[in-house]
Amino acid sequence: MPESFISYFSPEMVDEVIDKCRKLVESKPNDPVCYRNLGHAYFKKEAYREARAMYEKVVELSEHDAGAYLATGRCCELLQDYDAALEAFEAARIEKPEWPDVYFWKAKIYFAKQDLAAARDLVKTALDKNPAFKDAIYLQSQIFEALGDLAAANTCLKQIIALPPTVKRTKNPFPYDIDILFDDGLLLKEAIRQMEAILRAEPGYADIHFKLGMAYRKMGRKEDAMACYKKALQINPNLHLARHYYWHWEDDGEPLS
Repeated sequence: MPESFISYFSPEMVDEVIDKCRKLVESKPNDPVCYRNLGHAYFKKEAYREARAMYEKVVELSEHDAGAYLATGRCCELLQDYDAALEAFEAARIEKPEWPDVYFWKAKIYFAKQDLAAARDLVKTALDKNPAFKDAIYLQSQIFEALGDLAAANTCLKQIIALPPTVKRTKNPFPYDIDILFDDGLLLKEAIRQMEAILRAEPGYADIHFKLGMAYRKMGRKEDAMACYKKALQINPNLHLARHYYWHWEDDGEPLS
């Protein structure tokens, strides 16, 4: 079973995939790829303790596997076991010091621990290695905001919008708050362009349909906004903010010109 399949299977298939991966582990108990795939399947199901155990088994069988260390760290982070996460991310860094991700994830942990100086230095290293790393730029903006440097935080956010849109499968490929980020018409139009590009490739993101609706709303494009709210609710009927704005258009202020 190719690793790419595990990364992209639909949520409805997760239990079936886990069952298949378990059988592969039983038949090939010394194959790290089988444990990795089972770890990915558990991760997809948000069963992070089980996923962590599988990734740790990969490390046991293949001690120089930087990807397995990184995945272990992600599980530990989500389980809020921050010390174990830092240990795993550092092991990944030792194996792959050229990877910007290892510095980014360490920075996230230090940010969660409120060690802002360490987080700032690590995210800078990540961006030195990949200046177009959007998640790292966004984290840098959060760090600057926490340090009280709002001008630097705003510069980071504008830098994100200036980058060309990238479409990738993540839980939320556009995790930015429309009301906070886009306070002028030009930035808002760029945000709309990026979200439209994401949704053309991946139309199943309810959150992005909602945010696109909010962006259209700011531009005074009522019909487009209402269509986005409706689509968001079709995908996720529990998206209460979309329902609120769908029925209360008049609650907003003046649209941007």
